[in-house]
Amino acid sequence: MPYLNLSDHRVFYETAGEGPPVVLLHHATGSHNDWRGQMDLLVTAGYAVFAYDRHGFGRSDPLPEWPLDYHDRSVAELIEVLDALALPRAALVGHSDGATIALMAAARHPDRVAVVVAEAPHMWVEPDWLERSFETFRRTVGASPRFWRAVARDHGERGQEVVERWWRRWMDPAFRRWDVSACLPLIRCPVLVVHGAGDMFFPISHSETIAAHIPRSAFRLIPDAGHTPHLETPDVFNDELIAFLVTGDW
Repeated sequence: MPYLNLSDHRVFYETAGEGPPVVLLHHATGSHNDWRGQMDLLVTAGYAVFAYDRHGFGRSDPLPEWPLDYHDRSVAELIEVLDALALPRAALVGHSDGATIALMAAARHPDRVAVVVAEAPHMWVEPDWLERSFETFRRTVGASPRFWRAVARDHGERGQEVVERWWRRWMDPAFRRWDVSACLPLIRCPVLVVHGAGDMFFPISHSETIAAHIPRSAFRLIPDAGHTPHLETPDVFNDELIAFLVTGDW
């Protein structure tokens, strides 16, 4: 199995294709498997694609608990991954936490990030939405056998731990002060922000505000999708993804 040996842990990754590099970043309970619908598409479009399991996810080394600054640590991990893959510069496509990590990396390491596609990003906590959205998740998606089958596929016996870790961090009162929005005006590369109109975790205005604070950005609202447009409406998302990568100045 392909692993990258980083400074203090290993990460599992998959790669395919040849061409300009695109790195795919998964969400807070997912893995590289979440991008299976986009990998072949990107390869066919002429890109080299890399998807990896962040520390504590999928087949990568375990990480039982997240610190409050877990996004910052994931940005540092991303740069280590780029170094280990010998990628001086890459396009980043991220979903949810992965989108946040991509935007933070673009602000902090502008020479390493060519363009960003940020699907359902979050850069601060929306207190009025937080508890309500997590309770809605618990009653709907979190009660679905299909969700737990996907968790088991991605994480094996660690699946329950991964979901509970996410829940504990975001419901921790100390996390309500988390806010990394100050980095947005520092992003110089082209950015596409994608948001599903039915996203249960963050309002449309959250992504609109993110896009408005990035100098070179575009915003796309996908009407018939929730928090995961790349899974719920893949044809629409894929069209936006390819069009942006093809026309992006990178």
